[in-house]
Amino acid sequence: MKAEKAGYLKQMDAAMRDGETAQAQIAEANAQKAQAQIDLYEYMVGQAKLLSPLSGTVVQGDLKRQIGAPVKMGDTLFEVTPLESLRAVLHVREDQITDVQVGQQGPWRPLRTPASTSRSKSSVSIRSPRLSSRRTSSRFVCGCWSFVSLDAARHGSVAKIDLVKRSYAWIWTRKIINWVRMKLWI
Repeated sequence: MKAEKAGYLKQMDAAMRDGETAQAQIAEANAQKAQAQIDLYEYMVGQAKLLSPLSGTVVQGDLKRQIGAPVKMGDTLFEVTPLESLRAVLHVREDQITDVQVGQQGPWRPLRTPASTSRSKSSVSIRSPRLSSRRTSSRFVCGCWSFVSLDAARHGSVAKIDLVKRSYAWIWTRKIINWVRMKLWI
């Protein structure tokens, strides 16, 4: 808009220099129209508000990368999470999904400070996990609620689930038995 206004002002100056008053008046009117649109846009930007339906902390969204990019009404600029708890996503291997049950708990540890002794407990909350295909293998995605600090979770963390105690023989032979079952389709 500012470039259009500058163009109209140049047209007006050229028309005045050539003695074409009608063309100068038309260019001046177009420049005033462009200035009115500039004023309207500046007013709308001044009235813009970012509202979140819940109180919390911004966990995703960086407007520094979007400077100068067009934004439409309704576009997601930020993601806000409640401060009370965070929801984590667990990727469980396909052959181990039967061991995961709702309500199981386990420790998680932030990646930034792996040697920290402060571990929080998380519990599995989703009954029907969905399948996610990765490059090397298929994994199930389960959700869990973790009561973690936001700073630690922002940089990633590792979670484990406490499973039912099994004998060493079962643990060592489990993969082989499952492989044989799949090949023989038992």
